[in-house]
Amino acid sequence: MSMSHKELEIKFTLTESPIKLWQDSVKSHFSEAGFSFIEKPEKKLANTYFDTPEHHFEAHKMGVRVRACDGHFEQTLKTQKSVNAGLHERNEFNIPLESNTPNAQLFPSEAWPEGFPVQPNEMRLVPQFSTDFHRSTIVLTHPQGCCELVFDKGQVVTESSSKALNEIELELLEGSASVLILAANVLSRNGIRLCDVSKAAQGYALLNGLNTDIHKLPLCLPLVDQQTTQDVFILSCEKALAHWQRHEYLYFQTDSAKFLPEIAIGIRLLLQSLALFLPVMQCQPLLNLQRDVLAFSEKWLWVDELKSTRFLLSKKGPFYKTLAKQTPLISYLQGRQTGQLNTFQPQVLLTSKQANDIKLAVMSLLIEKPWRAQTSLVDQPVIEHAKGWLSQGWQTLHQSIHSAHTLTASHYTSVETLMRQTLY
Repeated sequence: MSMSHKELEIKFTLTESPIKLWQDSVKSHFSEAGFSFIEKPEKKLANTYFDTPEHHFEAHKMGVRVRACDGHFEQTLKTQKSVNAGLHERNEFNIPLESNTPNAQLFPSEAWPEGFPVQPNEMRLVPQFSTDFHRSTIVLTHPQGCCELVFDKGQVVTESSSKALNEIELELLEGSASVLILAANVLSRNGIRLCDVSKAAQGYALLNGLNTDIHKLPLCLPLVDQQTTQDVFILSCEKALAHWQRHEYLYFQTDSAKFLPEIAIGIRLLLQSLALFLPVMQCQPLLNLQRDVLAFSEKWLWVDELKSTRFLLSKKGPFYKTLAKQTPLISYLQGRQTGQLNTFQPQVLLTSKQANDIKLAVMSLLIEKPWRAQTSLVDQPVIEHAKGWLSQGWQTLHQSIHSAHTLTASHYTSVETLMRQTLY
């Protein structure tokens, strides 16, 4: 018998034991926030992920898993994840099995996306990796709804390597998504980090090697005719948040400073989205978020200098051959780079309550849409506002540059932020 449901969840990652965190602090925090809870017995879950030899499931961002628990087996098909107002949503199909061997033909026809390249009856499924962990489950109940809180501690394992797994997941069981945001806000007080990377994605990264390429933002946000102002605001915020989180994940996986400028770009794009749309969508929660993002973005101003320093030191850069002969200068630049990282501590910034609060506030705003009580202009096509924004931005920039008789380097630098905003 097939069971399916739509999964709406928020994930967190941490370095210490998530189960210990529940006992030490999270339990009391949920009580203070008005949640009642039921703790379920801990389970040991052994999960094997399968794919075709051609990796069709990986290519379609889907997952097939067989889970073993207490002598029972269940196969699961997870469809491609979609982002809905900042929350991650996907369909999940679960079917009981007699053994650890999956059978794709048991999944219902509606589980398969249109154009999937191989038919279930022709599918050869091969084990790829496993995720084995202990899971503690707590059912949280609040007047606004009910959600499930799970703490997973274990490891992701391939034939040749393994990595630790310490995660917390919140999944909505009933009620509105606002209860999920409320519960996530309670969790975010505990020095953990929001993360949108699934266990399957972590397994494939361990199996194939992590793709450490920088994901550049597109030069523009593709729109369709008559797309509303509200739709485009949500789209731009989601794009900014995704860019931030993607490179934050890569930074924590590699400890490479090359991802920090991309994180700063995501934060700046979020700030610019708020600044651009606020005149149309004015409401207090949006103003509060703009204030918080502005304060947080100011903590990332140093990244511009870091990027310049890295460019000078790059072996692929135009200055390397010349600078390589200047040993004292190379030493100074390397010391400067290390000093910036030690002083500003990006890992602390990214695991701060301030960072989590901003991400969760964006999700909450995009779900609740508080501006709708203030104005109907959000339903107008965005193109009606865009022309005015472009004209105003150009005029402001033109006046700033031409206010000086001679455009000196210092004057050019002083209008850098304005130029960046106008380009965004």
